[in-house]
Amino acid sequence: MNTFKSTLIKTLAGISFAFAGLAGVNAVAAPTAQVQAATTNVVTINYVAGYGINVWDSYTTPHFTGKRLAHGTSWKVLATATDAQGQTWYNLGGNQWIMAKYTVSGYAPKAASASYVSTSTSTVSGAEAAAKAWIANRESGGNYNARNGQYIGKYQLSAAYLGGNYSPAHQEQVADNYVKSRYGSWVNAKNFWLSHGWY
Repeated sequence: MNTFKSTLIKTLAGISFAFAGLAGVNAVAAPTAQVQAATTNVVTINYVAGYGINVWDSYTTPHFTGKRLAHGTSWKVLATATDAQGQTWYNLGGNQWIMAKYTVSGYAPKAASASYVSTSTSTVSGAEAAAKAWIANRESGGNYNARNGQYIGKYQLSAAYLGGNYSPAHQEQVADNYVKSRYGSWVNAKNFWLSHGWY
């Protein structure tokens, strides 16, 4: 009986050590890296027109590389990281990092001709005009030629809404009608955009 107890105790002790060792190995092997594969494939710099954002050599101890990426340009993201302050960074390859807060997801709209950018037939003013301009900037950078799948123009309206007429005057009219019927005002549409990321 003593031999059986002794063997049982030794076996249980061996199993305990094996599980402890396995737990220790698993604890050490758990991923601690903060860099992850990118969930966003392409981003567009969303800063200030005519200016750019700095490119850094690292997200942990960043040093300015001397390069800047212009507002409105699009870049492929290879990895995403979070620094000690909780800020998100994007790796563009070759130790080139940018801060995610200065970007929006997706490609930049195609450049518009000067006549398209300056044309407007909107009838709103004041706070309504400000809210409308804000939405246009968020949706397309104010570009009447912008395209994103089925969404077209300055206000990224569905092609079905525009009915094949993509002229600036028509885009303005359809946008005003759409917002009036759906939200009642551009201010309400902006508030909806702020809470949902679209309008």
